[in-house]
Amino acid sequence: MNNLSIIIVNWNTRSLLRECLDAIKKNQPFFAYETIVVDNASEDDSVATIKNEYPGIRVIENQVNYGFAAANNQGAKAAAATLLLFLNSDTRVHPGTLAGAVSFMKQHPEAGVMGCRTLNRNGSLQATAFAFPGKLRIFAYVSGLNRFFKLSRFTDHSTLGTPDYVQGSFLVIRKDVFEKCGGFDESFFLYAEETDLCLRVKASGLSIYYNPDISITHYGGGSGKNSLAGLGNFMESSIGLYQKYRSPREEKKLRRALKSALRLRLFLELFFSPLDFFARKKAIGTLFDALAGADVKRISMRWF
Repeated sequence: MNNLSIIIVNWNTRSLLRECLDAIKKNQPFFAYETIVVDNASEDDSVATIKNEYPGIRVIENQVNYGFAAANNQGAKAAAATLLLFLNSDTRVHPGTLAGAVSFMKQHPEAGVMGCRTLNRNGSLQATAFAFPGKLRIFAYVSGLNRFFKLSRFTDHSTLGTPDYVQGSFLVIRKDVFEKCGGFDESFFLYAEETDLCLRVKASGLSIYYNPDISITHYGGGSGKNSLAGLGNFMESSIGLYQKYRSPREEKKLRRALKSALRLRLFLELFFSPLDFFARKKAIGTLFDALAGADVKRISMRWF
């Protein structure tokens, strides 16, 4: 019987996925485990690569991109182990990480979810454990100010801690807890799905742990990585999170903060991306107009 099911959602990241799978094989644990890749209609021959080069890996092929949350739910449903690891395709597990994750969850029965120490490509620390996302932190991301500084009330990434949530690039959860909590909320197409899941696990009485004793490298989360490509998804998910966990008054405040953030972002784009300014101005204007509606729906990558 498998002790761990590793679930990786892929969308056009063939080269990164290959490196991720190679790192798992190189640093595989001593116990039985399985790897499941859920492909969201990639167009880069990802599926063929997996089938040809990694015959022992299970592949779930989607004909359309169902989003990160829905694809992870597919993987979890197919998983056979009692522990699930949701792992991004742009990560590299380090020696002892997989074995350490299972060992930690066995030693901490009160743990519902665990995240680990995460490094950027250059070896610097990447923040992956957070308190509930406040309006100021969301403002910093949307405006682009997070290129210069980070805002989170959970600041100590050197010791074991219990944040509100951990980043979904490496998230371990017990399968029975995942099922009892209803899995990922598929209304979150991208971003905030792990926040929502952790909040529900925490509300059930279990702990969310950040464990710095095991580690990974995450290529996609370095500073300055937030482009306009996923900004619509981030805004949509942030508003959805506030609709679910905060009052209508707080949601209105968030919308006002997002409008201010977009104005500031437009100003910053003039300096950082002058050659693309007018195209970016049009995209930002689309996002700004969408905020006037009751919901921010699918204003994401299709605009860019």
